[in-house]
Amino acid sequence: MSRFDRALTWIENGIAGVALGGAAIMAIVQVVLRYVFNTIIFWSEEAVIYLVILSTFVGAVIALRHNEHVGVNILAVFLGERGKRVLAALSGLLVALYCGVFGALGWVMITEPAARTVVTPAMKMPLWVVQLALPIGLTLMFLRALEMVYRVVRYGRGFPESEKEEHGEDAR
Repeated sequence: MSRFDRALTWIENGIAGVALGGAAIMAIVQVVLRYVFNTIIFWSEEAVIYLVILSTFVGAVIALRHNEHVGVNILAVFLGERGKRVLAALSGLLVALYCGVFGALGWVMITEPAARTVVTPAMKMPLWVVQLALPIGLTLMFLRALEMVYRVVRYGRGFPESEKEEHGEDAR
C-alpha cells in the first residue's frame, strides 16, 4: 500500500468513523436525556443529521475503495480481460470527471456570500460548515477514482482491498 493510499485511507476512515460514531453517541445521549431525565439538547437532532450526511459522503468513498458500489456489469460479461480493463478505466475516468466537476462547484458553493451569512436553524452554525460534506466527499472520491484509473492502467487491476476480498483473503 502506497503512502498516498495509506494517508487517504486513514483520512477517510477517520472522518467517517468520527462522524458516524459522534452521531450514534449524540442520538443515544438524546434518547437517555429525553426518557430518563425528561430534558433535551435542542440542537442534537440537527447535529445527528449533519454528521450522518458527512459520514454518508465519506462512506461512499470507502465503498469505492472496496469496489462495493452498485454497478451494472452486463457489458463486462461479454468482454475479455483487456476490454474489462478499458471499461474499468473509462468508468473511473467518468467518476473522476463527475466528482471533479461537482466537487469544484461544491468548493465554490461554500465560498459564496450566501453560505457565509446563512446559519443553521438550531445550532446557529454557518451553513458553509455543513455544506463542507459535499466538496470533502467528492474531492476524496475524485482522488480515489484517479487512483483506481492509475491502478487499472498501470497494473491491470483495481484496488487491492477489493481484489483480496473477492478471492476470500483478509483485506488488512
